[in-house]
Amino acid sequence: MFSRKTETPKAAEPVAPVITEEKKPMPEQKLYTIIAKGTVFQGDINVEGDIQIWGKVTGNINVKDGVIRVMHAGQVEGELTAPDIIIDGFVKGICAANNLDILEHGELRGTSRCGSMSIKRGGIFTGQSEQVEHQAKSVAQQRVVSIKESSNANKDKVVASVENQLKENKK
Repeated sequence: MFSRKTETPKAAEPVAPVITEEKKPMPEQKLYTIIAKGTVFQGDINVEGDIQIWGKVTGNINVKDGVIRVMHAGQVEGELTAPDIIIDGFVKGICAANNLDILEHGELRGTSRCGSMSIKRGGIFTGQSEQVEHQAKSVAQQRVVSIKESSNANKDKVVASVENQLKENKK
């Protein structure tokens, strides 16, 4: 009744040779950055992919080859620069983009510098709008840079910094 059953060992089967294929390089994956709800971030953000903001950001956001999405719970105070900006939360500051969309729950208080802008029913825009032509020019070149009256050395640093940004954007 409780005896052990014995099995006869099977003969080993021959193993088929493994053929290795050349590994194809993975296509470049787009980078995503998320500022989570309840997060408070102070400072500037420079990103090469998309960014979603659910929390609060105080500072400038510069996106290269991506989209800034300020989600329903998101709040941003500062300058936003990207090819595309989608606002479904609250933004106070400057938005510089080729395309700017303010969705149903979105609110922009400040300046809009864009090629095209759409506001869905329920979206709020309070401020100034400056239309920028769709060209190969970078959005950063459209920005107005103010230089405070101070020493010549400080002015030279600011001018050099702006020139470097323009050179990087031309690449």
